[in-house]
Amino acid sequence: MKLIPHDKFIIETFSAPEDVLQRINENTEPKKLFSLSSSKYFNGSVSGSGFEVSKNISYRNSFLPVVEGNVETSAKGSNVKITMRLNSFVFFFMCIWFFFVGIGCVAVVSNLDGFSMHALIPFGMLVFGIALVSGGFWFEASKQKVKLIELIKN
Repeated sequence: MKLIPHDKFIIETFSAPEDVLQRINENTEPKKLFSLSSSKYFNGSVSGSGFEVSKNISYRNSFLPVVEGNVETSAKGSNVKITMRLNSFVFFFMCIWFFFVGIGCVAVVSNLDGFSMHALIPFGMLVFGIALVSGGFWFEASKQKVKLIELIKN
């Protein structure tokens, strides 16, 4: 498991680019503001030579990966370049959150006169934040990667 919630990989297939996009499109529904249940695996959009989707889930996960794919023609069929990343708003929010927690950690270390349990709070917040982001992202990213490979290679 990588620490940074960002992943890039390429899936090679013997299928034509149009077939790959059609299979992704068949398993994708348009994004909805609220959705209690869905018959499709992904929500998002498929257009041109690419797609931007995320998994349909019935629970809340702000760290759910956004999957961006670009399908290119190759000598043997198609190459699908996939990027999994955090939602932009969540990414910027967490950057700001980690910035201030980091300032708190530096302040504690620079003013360390003696051991205090209160001095561990910023470090605990740092570890908790890393675990929260990494766990929420990579738990779902591994499932989505398997599903994408299954869809694209068929």
